[in-house]
Amino acid sequence: MAFSKYSLWVSIVIKYYILGIVLFIPMIVSAQENPVQSHKFATPKALLAHKVQSKQQAIDLLQSNEFKQQLKALALKIDATHPSELTAQEGISLSSILEQHNKTIKLIETQKYPINFYHHLLYTQAQQTSGSSNATLEQQITKIFTHLMQSISDEQLYKTSSTMGWSLPMGQDYMLHLFKNYQQNDTLNVYQAIDLISNYQLYKTYQSVLPIVVPMIAAEENKRYVVDTDVLIKTPDGASISALVVRKRGDTQKRASAMQFTIYADEKWEIKQAMHAAAHGYVGVSANTRGKAKSPDKIIPWERDGEDATAVIDWVSKQSWSDGNVVMYGGSYLGFTQWAAAKHMHPALKTIVPIEAAHPFVGLPVENNIFITPNYQWAFHVTNNKTMDHSVYNDWQHWRKTYDELFETGRAFRDIDKVEGTPNPWFQKWLSHSSYDSYYQNMLPYQQDFKNINIPVLSITGYFGASISAAYFFNQHNQYNQNADHALLIGPYNHGTAQGIPRSYHSNYKLDEVALEKDTQEMTFEWFDHVLFNKPKPKLVKDKVNYQLMGSNTWQHKPSLTELNQQGVTYYLGAKQDDNKHYLLTTQPQEATDYISQSVDMSDRQTQHNAQEWQVIKKELNEPNGLVFVTEEFQSSQELTGSITGHFALAINKKDLDIGFKFYELKENGETFALSRYISRASYARDMSQRQLLTANQKTIIPIVNSTMTSKLIKKGSRLVMILNVNKNPGAQVNMGTGKDVSDETIADAGEPLEIKWFSDSKIHIPLKPWKM
Repeated sequence: MAFSKYSLWVSIVIKYYILGIVLFIPMIVSAQENPVQSHKFATPKALLAHKVQSKQQAIDLLQSNEFKQQLKALALKIDATHPSELTAQEGISLSSILEQHNKTIKLIETQKYPINFYHHLLYTQAQQTSGSSNATLEQQITKIFTHLMQSISDEQLYKTSSTMGWSLPMGQDYMLHLFKNYQQNDTLNVYQAIDLISNYQLYKTYQSVLPIVVPMIAAEENKRYVVDTDVLIKTPDGASISALVVRKRGDTQKRASAMQFTIYADEKWEIKQAMHAAAHGYVGVSANTRGKAKSPDKIIPWERDGEDATAVIDWVSKQSWSDGNVVMYGGSYLGFTQWAAAKHMHPALKTIVPIEAAHPFVGLPVENNIFITPNYQWAFHVTNNKTMDHSVYNDWQHWRKTYDELFETGRAFRDIDKVEGTPNPWFQKWLSHSSYDSYYQNMLPYQQDFKNINIPVLSITGYFGASISAAYFFNQHNQYNQNADHALLIGPYNHGTAQGIPRSYHSNYKLDEVALEKDTQEMTFEWFDHVLFNKPKPKLVKDKVNYQLMGSNTWQHKPSLTELNQQGVTYYLGAKQDDNKHYLLTTQPQEATDYISQSVDMSDRQTQHNAQEWQVIKKELNEPNGLVFVTEEFQSSQELTGSITGHFALAINKKDLDIGFKFYELKENGETFALSRYISRASYARDMSQRQLLTANQKTIIPIVNSTMTSKLIKKGSRLVMILNVNKNPGAQVNMGTGKDVSDETIADAGEPLEIKWFSDSKIHIPLKPWKM
């Protein structure tokens, strides 16, 4: 499977403008760090000759017939030598550039959701018919799309419009950086070659289609909907919230309102989302956080969203077109705003559907009290202007260089904006709150606040996305509210695909067929209809916990996540190594005095520990800088579902450390499957709100908290692997262990190497049980 950046541009442009948008950024680099060495292709000569450095030069190259012909020749070679490397999306792009019209159409028709490729279909059909007639390509696109508009339903109109929700200028920016990157090499590996062709053809398709169809879609939408974009709603403290409302034209019935509350101010996209709500029989409402869009106030992320969303709910419920019921939905930051609103529980709010819900302290920009770097630039993205500053995410190489420089020089983490060159006051403010203090507690439901949330909740997330945040909200809601009506749906999705329709691959893992059945937006409206109108639940939501068991091609449904985590096997850290220098994860209790030593020089910035990976499947286990623990081979297939819990018994020669581990399935053939990665600051593991420093050289118990959830069928003959480590890499703060605020520590504070004793009576509880169909 080709590891392509095609999905990155898709995700950016269709507005997954979410905290985790930058989770895709390291994927850009992955093709370079993990190249396929078996085959090299000559970089197209036109790309090498143009030496693209500006946006206009990128546009000129995109218009070059010479470049197109060279890419076609490259596509022919790939099609002949690496057909199995292609995803469906990439196969469609390659057949499209080769003008293999029947093949392109067939590939689209066989997809689970062919509407997602309607841009390619329209372009191909127009090419095919224009070739056999005197009509131009533009005339054929117009003719085909005019015919479609004559009989299209509201839902089909929305979905078709969504496939056209692209920005050619943003595409040009992306292609500029793609060209700048690939023109540095005389050869491309297969990943890079496919990536270059796919993105080029995607751009060329939209360049032909968008100027024609976008005005036609707009005209049709104007016939069907009334759109009010000039709404300003006053908050109790006198601020103004900018909002828009969409209703079906001619509809006089009072209706429930489906509302999103977002910091990602994009009027065109918000109108589309509100139209989708109207297509489902709701009044569509989209409101922006304080200071965004037409609000005259100062932009304030996070802090006032609960009160401000509640003010919008109150306003909506009192309008002449409202029946008094409001439901909320949306992903990432929009999931956060739903929980922020639920803290205040306005009586008109009837249900929420947080998808990949962000939690600023349990996810991004902080994970278990550790500030991480891949979200650093988000503050610029949302506060540089009243809408969004997309230029922030254009130059991923700049940000990677910044993170690498910060790590390699060992400067204080608080100096990150000085290293980058642009003051970042919001990030500095967040750094000043290194504990889960009242600053964060006031934003969201906290402890007893969950007891008051008595509305139904449907949380949707993915194993490869923000499951740590979603599970936190789910667990807290159920812990403090015994009657919580909260369903969780989770599967093999990332931050983007959890919010929409899945792709057939995540990284190089091909999803089970049943995993593709999830359509998040349609599930959301089915859930609303269930709560408000007593209609059936979404078919995948059959119990409180609904999960796709990877490798089994089944969905499973259980009444409790706690019970799933409690079922399992407790392992201990065996102190003896085998011939491969692996330690044993054993079910036999170990001596409390036995331990395994690990030494880490925190001043060594050439060696990384617990660094993030982006490939799910690797041909072999390769973790030289951690302690490798393996289970015995399983004699029968096992279901692994839940989160790792338990504790580490350890002693260190310093006052603190950031624990990290990676968790894999190790198959009989040596191949590994990445299941989860964990980071946590030891001094906060018992209480995120209160730091408790360790006593040097004294054995202590550090609980495993907020680990990510996964679910996979572990086949007979496989083993499980834990790579135990500290967290030291460019992706996060580096904890020197002095006890000072970690943001202020520098490489000069490293002192002597960190010496760790991992005691064998550490308890690692893995949620395993025998697999039964």
